[in-house]
Amino acid sequence: MNKLSLITLASIAAVSVSSGAMAEGGMGKKGMRGEHHMMHMLMDTNKDGSVSQEEFQNFRSQNFSGADKNRDKALTLEEFTQLAKNMEEQRQKAREMRKLEKQKKHFAKLDANGDGKVSLEEFNAKGERSFIRMDHNDDGVLNKEDRQKRMHKMKKMQR
Repeated sequence: MNKLSLITLASIAAVSVSSGAMAEGGMGKKGMRGEHHMMHMLMDTNKDGSVSQEEFQNFRSQNFSGADKNRDKALTLEEFTQLAKNMEEQRQKAREMRKLEKQKKHFAKLDANGDGKVSLEEFNAKGERSFIRMDHNDDGVLNKEDRQKRMHKMKKMQR
């Protein structure tokens, strides 16, 4: 087996492992949860909320076939590089979809009266609630002490 074939096989194995990790929950504690969710949605072709092994393999096969330009059922390094690029583009699309989903939820929370617009009053009301939440010692000022308490609280939540 030549060096290029070994590199190609190792690369495909690496992609297999990384896609498997995404299918099983992402990378790390918080890692790619939002991205994973969107990739899950892309793979869930029957939209039942679950990704079957068949859907997962079909998704991977489509990516592979799309990269296999000469249709020889094998990837050259150039084709594999394109596959990796395509997969990164899919992950970027998933990140963008997740970001838009979060923005819609945030907007809906701000739009207290549900009229499809965020008024200055609605916007400022959220700011007031945020200020109160961040002012840990209730002195009406956000300062270093408040930031330290917030950081301590965040560290406790990550454990």
